Amino acid sequence: MLPRILFYTLLLLSLSYAERFTEYFENSIIKSEIEYRDGTRTETEEGEKHGLEKIYHENGKTAYTVNNVDGKREGDLNWYDKEGHHIEVMPYKMGKRHGNNKLFYDNGRVKSSVNYINDKKEGTEKFYYSTGALAQESHYKNDKKEGVEKEYYENGALQSTVTYKNNYKEGTKKWFDQNGKITKTELYKMDRPVNVMKKIQTTDTTEIIDEFNALDFNPKTRRPE
Repeated sequence: MLPRILFYTLLLLSLSYAERFTEYFENSIIKSEIEYRDGTRTETEEGEKHGLEKIYHENGKTAYTVNNVDGKREGDLNWYDKEGHHIEVMPYKMGKRHGNNKLFYDNGRVKSSVNYINDKKEGTEKFYYSTGALAQESHYKNDKKEGVEKEYYENGALQSTVTYKNNYKEGTKKWFDQNGKITKTELYKMDRPVNVMKKIQTTDTTEIIDEFNALDFNPKTRRPE
């Protein structure tokens, strides 16, 4: 085991092996401040990032900050908009997203929250209204939606439910009014609404094709604001 004095000496030496490079916009406002492993950045080589990385908007406000270790992001990457609002925190471990990722509204409330493990979503992802009320909750397994997804009205009443299997809607999606009464149902197979697929198979009309093409089949589409 290293003596304490020797340990701290080695630590300080390792931190000192970095040099900071600063770039500017045309208006002379700082564009970026990035620390690299000493001697690795040249005119032709990007270099190995090691230390603080700070990027700015053209108005001079911080866009994001993150720490790098041996060329890989380590710790929280914090995003900010041009007005200075903190809009997202993205945790990293050895260059991969790992931990609780959060998006924020301008008022500071959480917009969404989901956990990452080794660059993949794992567990429950939640979306919130700007008031703080829960808007939607989905479940992920190895970066794919799995299980029941629920949407809510802002007053907390259930708005819809649907089951996902291997990242696709499977089964009947139900919509409810704010009193809990079912107002609509739609059967899905591999993320496609079965009724629309049946129409396409039996009818060759431009109207049906347009209806099909207008649907959003992206299983990762986030709930709109």
